[in-house]
Amino acid sequence: MSFSSAFPAWLLRIVWALQPLAFVPLISDATATIPSAGKVLAAVLAWAAWAAVLLATLVPSTVSITVGRLVAPLSPIVAVAAGLGGSSVAGWKVAVALGAAVIASLVWFSGETGMVLAQGSAYGAEQRFPLKPPVPFVVPMVLSWIVLAASAVAGAVYLANERWVVGVALVVLAAVAGRFLGPRFHQLSRRWLVVVPAGLVVHDPMLLVENALFRVVDLAAVHLAHADTEAADLTGGTAGVVLEIVLREMDTIIKVGGPDTPTGIAIHARSVLVSPTRPGRALAAAGARQMPVG
Repeated sequence: MSFSSAFPAWLLRIVWALQPLAFVPLISDATATIPSAGKVLAAVLAWAAWAAVLLATLVPSTVSITVGRLVAPLSPIVAVAAGLGGSSVAGWKVAVALGAAVIASLVWFSGETGMVLAQGSAYGAEQRFPLKPPVPFVVPMVLSWIVLAASAVAGAVYLANERWVVGVALVVLAAVAGRFLGPRFHQLSRRWLVVVPAGLVVHDPMLLVENALFRVVDLAAVHLAHADTEAADLTGGTAGVVLEIVLREMDTIIKVGGPDTPTGIAIHARSVLVSPTRPGRALAAAGARQMPVG
């Protein structure tokens, strides 16, 4: 692995490993006036969440993407909650923890992090390029995560203050919501454009019933899409730079359907649109495999 490809992984690990330096003083002050059992519980929960995400950075995989992107954004919420809940908390400690949390969250959601973690579970010579999230799914996912995060953090706060009934109820709600939402969030981590020796593969369980495979011999061109293209949209309405895969002949693709079409909807297309987070790198990888780029 070259330095350029290893750097995002090590940056992620270092940024997350340094989080306790910002959060330990903050949480210590915020829990100074609560019962001893609450202090222990708060410390155990905080260290357990930090360790789970640190492990995700050390074992690159699609599961790591899901764990990190679900748990890491809790840290800004914890920083704000600690600042609001503890009268003895110094403002600069809140600012330091909040700044560290925001930086960590931005690193976790960067395209570079997604690429290096997705590649960690790749097979053989394939190169995975994560796809941008479909726009219609973004708002429901964000709202669902807010409910999950609010329940988990509020439940932990109530338990730390020995408000057992409310605390347990909120934690149970968070656990149930996590059990239901976890697999759905994980689908976002399992969406890739894959460059393999045989051609290109669009792996998108959210939008496709089965993988769309385009062999090298069937490719006419792979390039940045023009604004007036009439290619079939496999991006889910994602904004930004889009790639167009042009075929020599028509091909059949099975898209996910609605309740009335459980087996999917077959479309026939000679060109399709996909939206990897790093389109330039995807084109370079395709060109390196002797595919018709440009």
